[in-house]
Amino acid sequence: MNEELLDRLEDMGAEVEDTLDRLMGDEELYMEYLEKFPDNENILKLRQAIDAGDCDTAMKEVHTLKGVALNLGLLPLVDVCMDMLLDFRDGKNEEAMAQIGNVEDCFKKWCDAIR
Repeated sequence: MNEELLDRLEDMGAEVEDTLDRLMGDEELYMEYLEKFPDNENILKLRQAIDAGDCDTAMKEVHTLKGVALNLGLLPLVDVCMDMLLDFRDGKNEEAMAQIGNVEDCFKKWCDAIR
């Protein structure tokens, strides 16, 4: 089961081997982190901040989500979070907030694969 999941994640663009290297080869620890990922609340807080027009909180939440995704090696999610984050940093708040659908879709894709 673990190998099947890790292969699927790798096929989706995850850096499984690099992540396992950072975890000193501890596949069980990686699996434990992956199993917790779908319960990540940053995506919900990000949506709430976007709906409220709170750019500061949205920027914080997308930054945190990017960090979690990076630590797990989920690079396509890192990329969409980074796109939103860079727009916030450049003061392009409307453009950043308009990317919430891309971030949510990508997050869901990874959650579905992990489940």
